[in-house]
Amino acid sequence: MPRESLQSERVEQVRALVREELCQRNQLERHAFQMTEKVVLKQGKLCGLFFCIHGPRSVRLTALWDVSREAIILYDSLGRRAAIRPLTVPAAG
Repeated sequence: MPRESLQSERVEQVRALVREELCQRNQLERHAFQMTEKVVLKQGKLCGLFFCIHGPRSVRLTALWDVSREAIILYDSLGRRAAIRPLTVPAAG
């Protein structure tokens, strides 16, 4: 998959995986809180997506999809790295 473009089906799969992992780790209902995302660029090129679940009492739970490493980096509510998960979602096409 070219780094400059992500296939929408792949993004949807990763988005669902991130939501599931963050909610499960933090004992939240899966669709009870809003999740936002931002594109991460390095020297003008796509290198990942940053996800944030806006939880109760202003808690923010975040994860980063590192496209080049094919891994999801999970952070706790204090912004500390909590885990690195190899991406197990099969690439489309």
